Amino acid sequence: MSDDSGDKAELLQAQLIELQTQVAFQEETISELNEALGLQQLDIAALKRQWEVMRDRYRELQAQLPDSQDDADEPPPPHY
Repeated sequence: MSDDSGDKAELLQAQLIELQTQVAFQEETISELNEALGLQQLDIAALKRQWEVMRDRYRELQAQLPDSQDDADEPPPPHY
């Protein structure tokens, strides 16, 4: 009977080690994902700033166009 309890103890110890290993890998993965997410947030912020600059430039250029250019969105006359 003592052999049976020794086997159970070894099995429990092996399971505990397996669980600890899995937790360690999960913690490492979470840390890597957190870092990647942080870098993506920085990229998104940079892209947002670039978009805002380009939008502002587009509006400035659009404001400089003569009024006749406003008709450019209209379809061409039927004889085209």
